[in-house]
Amino acid sequence: MAEPRFTDPELTAIWNFLRTSPTPVPSPADLARGTRRRTPDAQAIAAREGLDLGPELRRVLRRRPQQTKTEPRPASPTETAPGNTPQQRGSAASRAVERSRVMRLIAQLAPGLRHHQLRERTTAWDALKLTAPELETWMRALGVDGAAAARACRALGIGPAALDVVLDGRQVRRRLREGTTVTALLALAAERGIDLRRR
Repeated sequence: MAEPRFTDPELTAIWNFLRTSPTPVPSPADLARGTRRRTPDAQAIAAREGLDLGPELRRVLRRRPQQTKTEPRPASPTETAPGNTPQQRGSAASRAVERSRVMRLIAQLAPGLRHHQLRERTTAWDALKLTAPELETWMRALGVDGAAAARACRALGIGPAALDVVLDGRQVRRRLREGTTVTALLALAAERGIDLRRR
């Protein structure tokens, strides 16, 4: 559509003032910048969901930007120090994953725990460094508060099979849940002629 032409300079000035300026068409680069969104990282998701990633996993995530460099660089003295080799860093990452698995199992077995209670029990069970089947067996037998009892049993050579032994009408697992010490159970079993260590 052609613009109108006015012979009166005042009308031309009013027209130029009132007409809408054409909207600039964004360039493809502007469109790409406008639609690009930053992908949230694991720490942002964990903060949003209220999850505890654990210090080991946080250290791994902080190191990740350095691993994207393409140029090899000489290892610093701290990287070659004992406890900081690639294999040991990998085991630290796997320990962090183990901790999250421990936390999920505790939350599943005791869904009413507060976050600080969940963290405390996770730390206690994670310190035992059990395999997945062992962890589930001990935790289901002794409850989420039974990490200390499980540690004492393992230290004294009592295996999961001994938890089903009945002493005076009650299973070992039930007595441990009720607060009976492992040494007291060993003494009671010895009086009855039962060796809990060989199970």
